[in-house]
Amino acid sequence: MHRQDVHTIDDLDDREQLALGGLIRVLIRLDGSFSEEEEAYLTRVAESIGGADALWKVISRSAQELPDDDAIREAARAVQRPGAQALIRQVLEGIARAETITLAEQKLLDWLDDLWGMSGETPPAD
Repeated sequence: MHRQDVHTIDDLDDREQLALGGLIRVLIRLDGSFSEEEEAYLTRVAESIGGADALWKVISRSAQELPDDDAIREAARAVQRPGAQALIRQVLEGIARAETITLAEQKLLDWLDDLWGMSGETPPAD
């Protein structure tokens, strides 16, 4: 897939989907709980990017294929398309903002910003 338009899970290639699923798992673990607010936001986001079933399948598959944080971070490093980076970053920030963003969550977002050369503001998907 070479196009830059990335608006749904289906627009992400296989590796990008795995990175998204793994990063969501890391983010949820960072604050020690998966609150009702986070779950509600994740469901809303899932519907806007291709459906809850599709997102939960991506999260589940990432648990099987990316067993630890090192594998997840390696998957994130492989995401090269700006549109995919923007979609993943937007989803993660939204989940974190469902409640107050913890220091650990912000560190993950900052790491992605540094990795992908983002300014901390989610750029529009191109």
